[in-house]
Amino acid sequence: MSISKKTERMDIFVDEGKKSILVQERWQYNWLSDLSPWTMKEKRKFHELIDNIVWKKWGGFYKLKVKGKSDFAKRHKDTIFVVNFDIKWVSDNPHWFVNVKKIAPGGFEKSSIDWNTRVINLDTEDTKIVTRVRNGVKYQQLPVAHMFGRTLGNISNLKLPRSESYQTDYSLNPGFKSDYYSIINIGEQLRLRHIDYVLIQLNSDLVNTIFYFL
Repeated sequence: MSISKKTERMDIFVDEGKKSILVQERWQYNWLSDLSPWTMKEKRKFHELIDNIVWKKWGGFYKLKVKGKSDFAKRHKDTIFVVNFDIKWVSDNPHWFVNVKKIAPGGFEKSSIDWNTRVINLDTEDTKIVTRVRNGVKYQQLPVAHMFGRTLGNISNLKLPRSESYQTDYSLNPGFKSDYYSIINIGEQLRLRHIDYVLIQLNSDLVNTIFYFL
């Protein structure tokens, strides 16, 4: 048996046999360039690179258990489900419309996400490690991994109890502002709160079945 939940911004698949949960986003790319036009080889390489970054940075960290009165919940009361994440390149019916600009090495474009319109803006430098300094401490981050984290619901307009976004959005939880190691801040560490929205989506339509953090 498997459980699936399809939403506007992500699909969630629970595989009973593999004891896994896959959070998949469908991305439709708009290939932009300040340089030469994108070749198909370059497009494939970029997608494979960001998909691999997301899989490695986000996959395997989160582990969930299940409780409730449903047959599924009873059957898996002792099961630990491992959560993985995936980006699927699509040409229609996307969760996210992704503008990707090819820029010169060392160049800079402001990357962003618009939750309401489901638009992501990236550039080719977002696959490279960025180092920032706060209070004399260096923090490293892969921008595309950070941006993916925001598509999982780490956005201020949702106003979740443990909301975390850019510094101007920390009014709900001021303490998160100084958690520089967080991947939604300027670091690369994951926190349980980073998939609160995913968990809400997973549990929203399930009858007598509740997934929760291990």
